[in-house]
Amino acid sequence: MHRVKNIQLGLSAAEVQEVLSIVLDQDRDKALDFMQNVLGKKVEKRLQEH
Repeated sequence: MHRVKNIQLGLSAAEVQEVLSIVLDQDRDKALDFMQNVLGKKVEKRLQEH
């Protein structure tokens, strides 16, 4: 388990487009997939860097 702290994440243009698509479509399955496979991995990586 990582220690929780404030971090900043960057999103590529493609990732921003995916977020907008998820919001527009209200697609829960895509949202969960994005959280697990994109945001979750980015958060874990940032927490390991510090």
